[in-house]
Order: sequence, then C-alpha cells, then structure tokens
Amino acid sequence: AEAAAEAAAEAAAEAAAQAAAAAAQREQERAEECAATREGQLSWRVARCEEKMGFVGAGSDLAPRVDWLEDVLGLASEGSLEERLGAVERLLELEPFETLAAEPPAEPPAAAPPPSPA
Repeated sequence: AEAAAEAAAEAAAEAAAQAAAAAAQREQERAEECAATREGQLSWRVARCEEKMGFVGAGSDLAPRVDWLEDVLGLASEGSLEERLGAVERLLELEPFETLAAEPPAEPPAAAPPPSPA
C-alpha cells in the first residue's frame, strides 16, 4: 500500500510538472504571436494581467483596461500606457514581456523512470 501511495504521488508530481510545462509553452506561443506589433504586445500584456487577476477583458481599447487594472490594484501611476502597464505587471509579479519574448520555449521535463516493484 505504501509503494502504491508513493507511485501515485510520483505520478501526480509528474503530471503537475507536465501541466506547468504545457502552460509555459502556451504562454510563450502567445507572446510570439503577439510580438509582431506593438499593439499586439500591449494587448497580450493587458490580457495576461487580467488573467492573473481572474478577469477576462473585452474590447480593443487598451487604455480603459489598464485604467481598470490600476483602479483594482490601487495604483496611481502616470506615464505612457507601456509604463503604467509595467507597473501593473511588477505589482502582479509577472515576468517582464521582454524576458518572455527573448527566452526559448521551455523544454518539457524528462520522463521519470518507472518505479521499481516493491
């Protein structure tokens, strides 16, 4: 029974690692798709912040969406839309867009060896 529990825990850990790698891959792909235009980059960054907060934004006008993020987070920032969005990203502890766009996609973890029979 103990070996079965250990094997189940290892399988769960492997599944979690695979899910995390898949999520990182999806985020990387979204970043690459949006990187072609400045507007696409800003749109992707705003959507990522909204997603982190559990909100799905709507509309193509980014300024009101950034205003909403700032209001919800209690930020009173000034500057360009990019600067204001950067402040929101830092508060939400998100990777800077420039870092994500420069990194190669994450490699999936190597498969764990099967547990030895007990």
